[in-house]
Amino acid sequence: MVEHKILQFTTGAMSIIQMGEEQIGHPSTAINELVKNGYDADADKCWVYTQYNADPNKNFLIIKDNGLGMSSHTLFNDWLITSRSSKRDEDKDNRKSLIYERKYLGSKGIGRLAAMALGRHLTIITKQSSDAKYNWIKIDREKFRVDSLLDEVSFLGGEIDDYTELFSDEELLEKSALNKNGILLNLLRDDPFNEFNEGTMIILQDVDNSVSSIIEEETNNNDIEGTTFYKSLVELITPLKQSSLIQKELVAEGIIDQENKIDNGSGTFQLFYGINFIKNQIKGRIDFIEIEPSKIFEYYDYRIFGKVTAENYVKGKYLCKRLPEDVLNQDFDIEPEYLLSDEDLNKRKEISFDDIPTKYKDTQLGEFYFDIRVYDLDEDSKEKMKDLLKASGRRESAVIMSRYLGLKVSKNGFGVKPYGEEEQDWLGLGAQRVKKHIVTIGPNQILGYTFLYSPENDGLSEKTNREGFFENKAFIVFKKSITGILEEAGRRRARYRLKHNLGVKTGGVKNKFERPDSEKFIQYLAEKSNNDPELMKLTKEFVSETNTSLDNMQETLTLSQRLATLGTSLELIYHELAQPISAIGGDISVLKLKAKHIQEQNLREEITARFANIDLSLDAMDELKDSLQPAIGKGRHKNFKPIDTFKKVLHLFREKIEENGITVTISRSLESLEIKEVEYPFWVSFLNIVSNSVYWLQQGQSNKIISFEYKEPNTFVISNTGPKINEDELEIIFEYGITGKKERNATGLGLAFTRNMLGNIDWHITAENISYGPAFYITKN
Repeated sequence: MVEHKILQFTTGAMSIIQMGEEQIGHPSTAINELVKNGYDADADKCWVYTQYNADPNKNFLIIKDNGLGMSSHTLFNDWLITSRSSKRDEDKDNRKSLIYERKYLGSKGIGRLAAMALGRHLTIITKQSSDAKYNWIKIDREKFRVDSLLDEVSFLGGEIDDYTELFSDEELLEKSALNKNGILLNLLRDDPFNEFNEGTMIILQDVDNSVSSIIEEETNNNDIEGTTFYKSLVELITPLKQSSLIQKELVAEGIIDQENKIDNGSGTFQLFYGINFIKNQIKGRIDFIEIEPSKIFEYYDYRIFGKVTAENYVKGKYLCKRLPEDVLNQDFDIEPEYLLSDEDLNKRKEISFDDIPTKYKDTQLGEFYFDIRVYDLDEDSKEKMKDLLKASGRRESAVIMSRYLGLKVSKNGFGVKPYGEEEQDWLGLGAQRVKKHIVTIGPNQILGYTFLYSPENDGLSEKTNREGFFENKAFIVFKKSITGILEEAGRRRARYRLKHNLGVKTGGVKNKFERPDSEKFIQYLAEKSNNDPELMKLTKEFVSETNTSLDNMQETLTLSQRLATLGTSLELIYHELAQPISAIGGDISVLKLKAKHIQEQNLREEITARFANIDLSLDAMDELKDSLQPAIGKGRHKNFKPIDTFKKVLHLFREKIEENGITVTISRSLESLEIKEVEYPFWVSFLNIVSNSVYWLQQGQSNKIISFEYKEPNTFVISNTGPKINEDELEIIFEYGITGKKERNATGLGLAFTRNMLGNIDWHITAENISYGPAFYITKN
């Protein structure tokens, strides 16, 4: 046998500092962890107090709860074993508190480290109802900043009748390297920090610079709700109360069968906050303020709530009360193939869950709930919110809203940092809004929560430092699900806003694409100024420069529209050319090999047959090239037959038309019709209308027809037997970003480009529902 030694790790004293200071990202996170520990201990109430003084020896923090407390055995033994947690030792599916059966919020054993991250001197006082005395320990964090082993560092602890002596006994203070703090002693002798029958109180003295600097910055803040720690506590506890409310609503709507309770319902949890800088003291006593969800949660313009099942189906409700005359209450259901599709996927047919990428399957994410409120930023909406919040003005209203806006995440009733905090756009909504401005909801317009629970959602693994979840498979699908929900909500919101002309300022212009009458403006100035030569010269120069800029922008926009439309075509080109190019390449390779040995008649005949194949392939490529000819080159007026242009577009969709059994009918009146126009806008129009027709027809079962007709005077009609367009959307379907397609990559740009391109040549497009389906009319103005 090979000689060997038995080895083991030994922990260094500095590990306590490293795990405490480096594992907890922000002071508010550490305070939240200590509040969670009180909740896990079956506390009904918890108090957080911050005291700042320019003298670091006089500043301190207190976190107290009235939970079950710790016995001497727990405090002096288990609590002193780093990273050990009795909560983790229990069965995974049955980790609940003793009395209220609360699902545990913590299980990593880092609460004690969180306390040490807040300040140098830590005092823990705890008592169970059966104890005659208080158990306590005092730890000086700086004693661990040594190059020695952890078990070589000692600190004080014991039992005591009157814990205020821990802060007044001269000998103990000297051993602890502390001075007597009169402010602290006075607080400990008054409610709520005086004697208690059971619970735990944590006191941090000589608080860390990261804590004192936050409080110092808020010295002149007379609004406690605007302080950093208060906002953090609101974000922590709000979902605890909302979790019960949303589940009751989901049961009432028939979306879930029963509530997923996070406790047995017999207890409550109240959280209070106090700070010495807020002048709310009465006769020297601190008036603690109860942390409550913000009242803004009661108000919204749009609301989306429901559940995402373990199979990634969305079932919910979409509410809109933006305008009192048009209130909506709609079902909000999304299939998993839409929710989990990749944005760069090509247009696709109906797919089953088996077609969803493997990377999004079997994530163990589990079922979760969501409740999202959306606010418009129009002037009338801001004014309405000001009145609802009873704010003195819009500025105060905006300040109140900014404190709480964001899409937040909760687990077992408590907020998970840092999701939804200020400047924490974890879903990338800001970037998406740049790409799809009309349909994307911005991060500054959302107040919402997602509700996660144990053990259903334990596939989302929280980081040790309590600063979010690991970017595992479950988290990727979680983000993708929420993004899909917001995209669908954004599309519905955009349709509603366009229907009611919200956010559109035409400035007296007939439509937003028509330029103002600059000549009329020049004449008005001439009359008012008595044709002042200098003024008229400058005015005409300015108008000329403005029109030139508008011409340049229109030309650039036209080019962008061409490129965007051609993007779809190029995908089809790539697909259509694949086989001909492959055939040519293969045949040429064969010919090169065979050409060296041409001697027999059979071989010459075979080569001749190969040439025939090449000719067929080249013919197919020529047909495809011809079908794209209208999109090539600068647009000029010319004589062309619309039927030929339409057939060129049909060639691009030939495979899908044949695969799906779609019949195309063309009226005879088009066979001889020839017009003199720019062909490209018609090609764009036909391309987008046929593309939409094929998309909706391929989802049907039978009687799939596309019809192309001509009606006098100067009207082309393209109709199909697919589903009719929602009546509310007929007027807005040509707006940018509006689409009814259930595809993540659907942009809603095609018909908008179509309208704009036709408008440039003095034609227009409209839509209506006829007896068998939708019809699009292209008419000369």
